[in-house]
Amino acid sequence: MAKILLAKFESVDSPLDLRQVDTAQGAYITKLRESGFLDFVASEQPMAEPGESVIESLEIIDGKLIQSWVVKSSI
Repeated sequence: MAKILLAKFESVDSPLDLRQVDTAQGAYITKLRESGFLDFVASEQPMAEPGESVIESLEIIDGKLIQSWVVKSSI
């Protein structure tokens, strides 16, 4: 069966609530979406070189929660 990722983001201070759900669970998916869960689009975290840090960003675009990363110099 196919799986989808749904996520709910409350605030910067709280963890991301991420659920992997079987697409055959239509009623459960509807319940999650009605409670604020969005489709989650993950992005692979880049590797940081010494002196760099990796910063995660989450943005809602077209009803989807999009994850992205930025590598910044720590120096």
